Amino acid sequence: MASFFYWAETVLFILVLFIGFLSISFGIPGTWIILLAAILYGGLTHFQILTFNVLVVLGLLAVCGEVLEFFLSIKGVKKAKPSKGVVLVSFLSGLFLAIMMAPLFLGIGAIVGALVGTFGGAFLMEYLTQRRMSHAVHVGWKAFLGRLAGFLSKMGVAILMFVIIFSRLFFR
Repeated sequence: MASFFYWAETVLFILVLFIGFLSISFGIPGTWIILLAAILYGGLTHFQILTFNVLVVLGLLAVCGEVLEFFLSIKGVKKAKPSKGVVLVSFLSGLFLAIMMAPLFLGIGAIVGALVGTFGGAFLMEYLTQRRMSHAVHVGWKAFLGRLAGFLSKMGVAILMFVIIFSRLFFR
């Protein structure tokens, strides 16, 4: 029978995993939170449940999640051939609006804010530099789609990390 402390640290670990997962919607690198929690939990359980090999796989997945999110977000807006500065402005406006809208709808406002802010920043910057409405909408839309693809890919990686961790916790 497992001790009280084992179950307490396991419950706390699972809670931190969910916090890491939810933090992705705020633009915080949640895959790294998941990885750090797994390393800490691995150490607390003497690496018997989450072994070194499992932690290496989780680390590689965390890197892949960040790279995927970054490149898909950039690729989306770059496809539209934006003006100089659009990529940076769309990123910053998405981050700003995600933070501002985070308290709305039980945190889902952060996701909406990131997507709307990305579109709005790209659209506004492109319109102010080119003065062509249709092109500005096109650039904003591509920025929106790129951000959405990046967000979904990172969430997918986090889910894969969960599957690996939960399979080791409950089905080993």
